[in-house]
Amino acid sequence: MISYNNVVVEYNDLFNVAMEQTRKDLLNANVIYVDIHTMMLDLFQHPTSHGLKYGTKACCGEGGGAYNFNPKVFCGNNKIINRQTLNATACSDPYNYVSWDGIHGTEAANKLVAYAILNGSYSHPAF
Repeated sequence: MISYNNVVVEYNDLFNVAMEQTRKDLLNANVIYVDIHTMMLDLFQHPTSHGLKYGTKACCGEGGGAYNFNPKVFCGNNKIINRQTLNATACSDPYNYVSWDGIHGTEAANKLVAYAILNGSYSHPAF
């Protein structure tokens, strides 16, 4: 994950340079960049700081462990692999999770993201 995150950070740095030029070119426009990557990374790395319990563990998944994610069996599905039936089921407390299924955020996480966007916490320039 670290190398993917580094690529995203590098891309966002280059994107911000382009945004600065766009702001200069469009003086009468408000061009605002919202850094969703940093926002989500903060939720994943520090879920308890935001009132959640699990950062990278999926609420709905298969496999248990730190991630509860199996790319062969998505949320709500079951699959027979090596003559064993695997079931990807939902947790009973999604309000404690950042990740719904290892790909999408939970309603709780999405509310935090929406609040951060609306209050300008991760916006450049801030508004």
